[in-house]
Amino acid sequence: MKNKLRNICALIHYVMLMGLKWLLFRLKYEGLKKAHYFDWLNGRILNKCRSIDQQFFYYKRIGLVNQAFVGTDFFLEKAEQAIEKKIFAFSHEYLDYNDQGIFNWQMNPKTKKAANGAVPWNQLPDFGHYGDIKLIWEASRFPQVYYFINAYAVSKDEKYAYHCIAQMTTWCDNNPYPLGVNYKCGQEISFRIFAWIMALEFFSDYISKEDECKIVANIYISLLRIDANIDYAVQSVKNNHSISEAAGLFVGGLLFPQFRESKLFVQKGLNYLLSETAYQVYNDGSYIQHSFIYQRLVLDVLSFVMVVAKKKDYALPLVLKQRHHTMIEFLNSFIQETGWLPNYGANDGSNLFPLTGDDYRDFRSSLNFASVVNSGTFLFIGYQKLMDFFMLESLDSEKLDKKIEFPNGGYYILKNSKLFSFIRCHSYKDRPSQNDMLHLDIWFEGKNIFCDAGSYSYNIDESMKNNFIGVIGHNTIAINHTNHMKKVLNFGYSNWTKAQCIKFLSNKFVGEHYAYKNEFSIVVERSVDLEENRIVVIDALKNLKRDTYIQQIWNTKFEVHPLDENTLRVDNCIISVNGTYRIEENYISDYYGCYVNGTRIIIECNATSDTRLETIFQFEDF
Repeated sequence: MKNKLRNICALIHYVMLMGLKWLLFRLKYEGLKKAHYFDWLNGRILNKCRSIDQQFFYYKRIGLVNQAFVGTDFFLEKAEQAIEKKIFAFSHEYLDYNDQGIFNWQMNPKTKKAANGAVPWNQLPDFGHYGDIKLIWEASRFPQVYYFINAYAVSKDEKYAYHCIAQMTTWCDNNPYPLGVNYKCGQEISFRIFAWIMALEFFSDYISKEDECKIVANIYISLLRIDANIDYAVQSVKNNHSISEAAGLFVGGLLFPQFRESKLFVQKGLNYLLSETAYQVYNDGSYIQHSFIYQRLVLDVLSFVMVVAKKKDYALPLVLKQRHHTMIEFLNSFIQETGWLPNYGANDGSNLFPLTGDDYRDFRSSLNFASVVNSGTFLFIGYQKLMDFFMLESLDSEKLDKKIEFPNGGYYILKNSKLFSFIRCHSYKDRPSQNDMLHLDIWFEGKNIFCDAGSYSYNIDESMKNNFIGVIGHNTIAINHTNHMKKVLNFGYSNWTKAQCIKFLSNKFVGEHYAYKNEFSIVVERSVDLEENRIVVIDALKNLKRDTYIQQIWNTKFEVHPLDENTLRVDNCIISVNGTYRIEENYISDYYGCYVNGTRIIIECNATSDTRLETIFQFEDF
């Protein structure tokens, strides 16, 4: 009974944090579902599509992509596997959608369980018997279009063009609107539209009028679906989904001017792009979702919007360009020599344009693409595939100044010639997704020695999910085996963590958070001192009034070697602690749906009064 009451209180608090407008929309939305409004809406969309003459279902190339694009051998195998219905998914692994010789667009390729393709999208659950819905969606996002384009560019073998078009038309035949899970998410629909536009541009010589008509008819009905339901992304989801769907409307409206709703699509899409980026992109360039991967996704979406607008001589408002530029500056400040950024925040494997052959975690091509679109200059030599694909000319290279402080988003960087670290210290104003306050990422000579555990999957049991998004998946302090926030529903938390930066210099950070103040009256203060080859971390726990179990957590993919009761070695780092430690196996996920075994170092103690844990990281060139 007590737990039930706590859950109810947590839900009420979550609703209060999300706001009255959000609550009213959710109540209205659930009411519309029960009233079968969306069934009526689906019928209305179908009638609209049927009323349009087939002659309007065509695509007129605008020279959006480079048909002389030079591909890379990296994608030949991926294209060959795609022919066999095995899609290189989440930029990391092959997923097999072959179901007795047919491409099963409704099947989860890992569980081999399928959603009901005869049921309208609005009647199917996000969390069904089929498991992680993202595994179903991945093939229908059509990353394989980019693999086929690359393979054709390398080999000039026409089979890649024909297989690409065949998969698109087969999808249309097997996914009639509004049936199946592949119409559930407007963002997924937008990304499918983008991929199909690339194919219509690049493989135009291989597309029959009949196939073009079929593909464009589906694009039209998909745009109507986005238009009719975008308010759900805007009012309820309130993150990258709304920006992606707005981009879908804007791009679709510009590139298919023959549709009678096209002007509406363009204006509505632009209005939402402006309103959504206004609050989702913080003034310092950090992003509402507190995730580097999702921020790159939004950056790529906006870069594409800007490319299409330029090709169509459509003048975008300057403020959109300015927000785009602040995001470039933010992400560029965290990039390492490898092109990787920390694996911080939710990571669902999103990679809008898998064309480059770079590792998915490498941000250089995306940042180059964005910089050239925004200012005509590139940032990294040798990472110009996206620029070449979209036929963008750069004036010169540019070296952006790297900032170390982002107070709006709560990111603070301490670095020197060999060491790079950043710490999170932020009072959440928008919905958080991970228990990560005062998380400290530590890199030495380009290696992420102590890292974020990642996300792995959004649809797994809670104990497994906690390994990644809970406190134990981050390099911070845990008290009495509890998280900073209490879980609510599938993606929500109550008691959003509050924190403040007390002191920040180029080599020193001091901050505290109050996540444990309500339940345990405890304030956690963390100070980080950066020296030439050394980082000193002191965690001070204040206001302890009863016996409290304290854990200081460090996650690593590197081997851990205990040296004595107060000393360990991780790679070329000697760790000295002022308490006892233990090590345990953990899981670390760099790519969605996959994880590797890692190690969690836990420095622990029981205390009944204020206490300090001091940990020294000494890096040497062994």
